[in-house]
This record gives sequence, C-alpha cells and structure tokens, in this order.
Amino acid sequence: MTFRVISYILLGAVSALAQSLTWSPEAVVLEDEGSSWTRMVHLKDGSWLAAYAVGRSPTRLRVKRSFDRMRTWQFLGETSEPGRDVDNANLYQRPDGIVLLAMRSQVPGQSYRIQVYASVDNGNSFTYLSTADTSENTGGSQTRGVYEPFLWELADGRTAIFYANEKHSVEKPAYSQAISERISADGGKTWGPEIRAVGVPGNSRPGEPNVVPVAGGVALFYEVCGSENCVGHTSTSGDGVTWSGAIGPAIPNTLQNAQGIAAGRLIVATSNIHSILISTGNLSEWQDTGSPAFLHGVWPAFYQTSPGEIALVMTGAGDSGEPGEYIRFARLPRETRADKVR
Repeated sequence: MTFRVISYILLGAVSALAQSLTWSPEAVVLEDEGSSWTRMVHLKDGSWLAAYAVGRSPTRLRVKRSFDRMRTWQFLGETSEPGRDVDNANLYQRPDGIVLLAMRSQVPGQSYRIQVYASVDNGNSFTYLSTADTSENTGGSQTRGVYEPFLWELADGRTAIFYANEKHSVEKPAYSQAISERISADGGKTWGPEIRAVGVPGNSRPGEPNVVPVAGGVALFYEVCGSENCVGHTSTSGDGVTWSGAIGPAIPNTLQNAQGIAAGRLIVATSNIHSILISTGNLSEWQDTGSPAFLHGVWPAFYQTSPGEIALVMTGAGDSGEPGEYIRFARLPRETRADKVR
C-alpha cells in the first residue's frame, strides 16, 4: 500500500471522527447577567469550580461550584481588589489540595498585575498569595500591560504560570507582546525569572495562552495578533519549560482566543469564531467538524467532564447572543476515548 493511499485512509478516518462530534442542543446557563471569561477546574472531591468577571468597574471575580458535571451551579463568593478591575480568571488545584486563582488586576492605563490568590477550603474563600508579575507607574497610557494568566502543573510538580506580556515593547529589540512563563517551586508563593515561551521582535502579539498535554510533552495554544491577524497557533515543549520562542504552526479557521483540549486520543480546538476542529496528534493537521457548539459568544474554554464527554463554556453565547456564561457538551467518539481525564 503506497504512502498516498495510507494518507487518504487516515484522512477519511479523521473526517469521520469530525462528523461524529456533535453538541448538546440546550445550553446550561452558568450566569445570566453581564460577565466575561469563565475558567474552571475539576477538584479532587469531584466538584467543579468556575470563576469569571462580573459587574462594572471596579469588576469582581465570581466563583460558583457544581457537583453534577456542570449541569447546575451554586454561588460561593466573590473576590475583588479595592479601586481595581479584576478579570482573566484562571483556576488550578495544587497536589496538596490548595486551589489557586490567578487573575489580571488593573487600573487601566496605569497599573497591571498578575495576582495569585489561594483557597484552603475548596474555593469557598480566597486570600492573596503572590504577584507573579507587575507593570506599574510608567505614566498614563504608556504603561504596558500583563494579561491572561494560565496556571499549569509541570511534570516535576512545580507550578508554572503563562501570561501575555507587553513590557518588552520598550526594549531594543522591541517585542510588541510576548507570552511569558514563570515557575514556582513553592506552590505559587514566589516566582522565578521570566521565560519567553513565544515572542519575536516586531509587531506580532501572541497572547491568551493555554496548555494541553500531548505526546512527548505539552502544547501551548495561543492567538497571534498584529503580524498574524489574531489567528490561532501552537508551540510545543518537551518539559513545559524549554521553548523555542518562535511562532508555531497556525490552526485553520481560528480567530482570537485559540483554545485546545486533549480529549482521549483527540486534540480539539476552537476560538472566537466558533469553528470546532480536531487533530489526532499532528498539530499541523486539523479537520473542521462543521458543527460549532455556539453561534454567538467569545472567550471559549474547554474542559473534560468524563472519559466520554467534553464541555465548552463561552461568554455572551445565548441563542440570540444574550450576555452571560453558557456551557454545552459533546460526546466523544468511543474509539477516541481514554480511561483517564486530566
């Protein structure tokens, strides 16, 4: 059998898998008022936490819990900082059970911080733990921001935080924006020196990072605005620490906030333009499923609720674009499932 014939067979198999990934017709309403950017974590006790921004400036982060795989939600509390907007929430549970909540905290145009809070009671309350990075007092609109944190557990148990960083735009050579990483050996209390995960000199603006486990290491999903018109891209690393810094392969049919998930034997991706794409491991080859989860909404994020099911949450994704936070679910094709869910 020739290589070309084998390729056609594999392409047909991927296409069949793509067509079998369909989404629940009804959405779960996590929040029905003005809100944005939901991010979640599956806790060791089996429940799910969700955090997202609510309110007008100064905004707050609202936290809710689900005990039934995201079908119903209970209000837990809110976290805020006086005189500052907080948003871009991200959640992570350390091996010792402590839950971390990372966020952007800002006074627009003046002060930007990547803050980390901790909860010792499974998300019922959070207290300040550390500041991973900050950009302060460079004068009005000239202050460069830090945004969009993402927490990740490295293979050796250390905690990594990735985030978009404009601070290098005033250096020579200038980086309009980069994706930075810092590592904590003490569970987020202190952070090591900056690692440039993705960033090239000029007007490219990689941002909105999220990490997915793949064969041989991890993949970083992100958008690249500026030079790449906000198309989604991926970069890979064997250890989640060592990166080339280069902009990796593009993901077709994506625009802004490229998000991925490793779901069994599939990698699934989406973005603000709603197309759902799958890959069987080669991050340069994607198949559009032709079945978006939502027709409206922005800031998607994927989660796996069981070996056979994934969830997608989006902001402003009501049937007619109503504000709030909405969740839909998809069953995974049986032949792609794995026993374990990260």
